[in-house]
Amino acid sequence: MRKESILAAGFLCAFLFAACDNQHAVSSVPGGASNQASHRETRHTMATSSLGAYNINPSKVFIAGISSGGFMAVQLHFAYSGTFKGAAIYAGGVDYCAQDSETNALEDCGGADDGAYTSELSESESYIASHQNTAGMDPVSNIKNQPVYLWHGTDDEEVPAGSMNDLQSEYGHFGATPITYDDTYAANHGWESPYGQVACGTLASPYMIDCSNYDSEQTWLKLFLGTLNAKNTGTLNGSLIQFSQTPYGGGSNDMDSTGWIFVPSNCAAGQSCSLVVALHGCEQNQSVIGTEFITEGGIEQWADTNNIVVLYPYAVSGGSNPDGCWDWWGYTNSSYALKSGPQMADIYAMTKQVMNGSAATATPSPAPTATPTGASPTPTPARTPTPSPTASPTPAPTHTPSPIPTPTHTPSPSPTPTSLGCWTTNNYAQTQAGRAYFQYYTGDALAEGSNENMGLDNTYYVTSLEETSPGYYVIVSQC
Repeated sequence: MRKESILAAGFLCAFLFAACDNQHAVSSVPGGASNQASHRETRHTMATSSLGAYNINPSKVFIAGISSGGFMAVQLHFAYSGTFKGAAIYAGGVDYCAQDSETNALEDCGGADDGAYTSELSESESYIASHQNTAGMDPVSNIKNQPVYLWHGTDDEEVPAGSMNDLQSEYGHFGATPITYDDTYAANHGWESPYGQVACGTLASPYMIDCSNYDSEQTWLKLFLGTLNAKNTGTLNGSLIQFSQTPYGGGSNDMDSTGWIFVPSNCAAGQSCSLVVALHGCEQNQSVIGTEFITEGGIEQWADTNNIVVLYPYAVSGGSNPDGCWDWWGYTNSSYALKSGPQMADIYAMTKQVMNGSAATATPSPAPTATPTGASPTPTPARTPTPSPTASPTPAPTHTPSPIPTPTHTPSPSPTPTSLGCWTTNNYAQTQAGRAYFQYYTGDALAEGSNENMGLDNTYYVTSLEETSPGYYVIVSQC
């Protein structure tokens, strides 16, 4: 696998989203960029704010990701399978593929061709079996009958077909169905969308590829939600809001200080909505490509007309992570693929916050700022190719975050007074039973649904929880 040249480049420089060979550099906007012209829309934005809460249907919460974000999405899906009801994975691989090893990630989980791939399917399935139904992972039985979408291009130079084939086998092993596997397009490494600026078979930043106007987002959203309303191809009615990730761990563990959320107008008004959490890949963080993962991702156009909130968490570069990848090999800690993994807990905490609204939840109306529409998009500047394998690792960029307002708490919905059950036990047992969840950055247990703080998540703190509606628990003085 030419281990010496790959490792010298810094982790994954020659793997996920890094075109280390100069032949992959581009000097102009690829021809596919012209397809975006009719889809540049007026975008409503607002200054950095606290993350809102919306009336999310808990049966319609999904995870999606590309490359390192694909590996992370798989980790999140298995660890929180009670929350995420399906997954869309672009060029990723099996859960815990790297087994807490950068070397394994390079040598066994991908490389320049299929010949460099060593299957970790058996080890991954054993890992899931040993950790499921514990504090680190929900019961794997949740995966059964959940829909899964997989994408892998036949010309992908970074993630081998064997990696995604094994993921298909893994999901099948645990009963996921239906599984749709798009693996026939002559596509290189990237997130496929009809709004991508990179030609289908080209490996180039920002790794947003267009394969003859194929709409993979329509494919998996229809798989998850059934019949869809026609997407909005003009001015979007929803709002793209930048929010502070700091209350959810942002600023540490290579988490950016801000993320983004797209909120359709109906969802802002309190209607019941679905939720998609979408994760970028390496070299797709904000300091490298801005918000092109969002604007070229092709999700918002469908979300706008189908009541789908889209959450976009963001990572940054760090000393052991020069390309701004999500942690799928263990650069944060050895529990990176479990609920106690810092980034896993952070993303989950954001997800739960978004789900914490109701029909009565109000979202501030943003002051709209117009992005000009026109016959042609603004050309994307030529990008400097990733340094050759002899280059030093890219230093972590310094971010100047936007002013962060004091986080405000969204009022919790008023639960139905009917009691469905009541339990008095220690906080650890409550989280094990799914009546509460662990908040990583405080160490506390929070009641599911109401998010009421129960104190430290251990066996010494005892709390009485009453279920007032399905999946909604409140703290009571006694049962």
